Amino acid sequence: MPRASTRADPRSSYDPNFHAAAASIRQAWQAMPDIAQIADNLLIEETKDGLNIEIVDQKGRPMFPEGSKYPLEITRRAIAAIAPILQQLSNQITISGHTAAGEQFNNARYGAWDLSSDRANVVRSILGEFGLGDDHINAVIGKSTTEPFFPNDPYMAANERIKITVLYDAPPVPTDLHF
Repeated sequence: MPRASTRADPRSSYDPNFHAAAASIRQAWQAMPDIAQIADNLLIEETKDGLNIEIVDQKGRPMFPEGSKYPLEITRRAIAAIAPILQQLSNQITISGHTAAGEQFNNARYGAWDLSSDRANVVRSILGEFGLGDDHINAVIGKSTTEPFFPNDPYMAANERIKITVLYDAPPVPTDLHF
């Protein structure tokens, strides 16, 4: 899978905070030799919503054991490495879990919605354990199979992912605005 490039949001021709954060995250990951083996699973891209940091499964290289809400140790270390960087930003963060279509569940009471929500919440917990304050969290969301990374192939491994989005700051409310 090609690595996503960092591109500026249409609302700003250049966001130095996001550019610096993306560079710091890449640098933190590069400083960890074992992370090199999963470098293609780690994507950073500036979008219309903010800075997306995605931890994506690839065929033969998952980030979570099948059906587990807990990440592999290497994934945990990649998540832990970004917590202090995210803490330095003033922006709010959303964390969403996504599953691929066709995932098999042994328990009829636990499915894709549960797994995607649980994975997002575990990632929130790991970020908190390594320095990201709860005051930075805007939402923790399970998306199940509703927003595949590859809509034309909902069964692809890359649809199984965690997305951490550093949101753009809300525009200031004009002082003369009355409700």
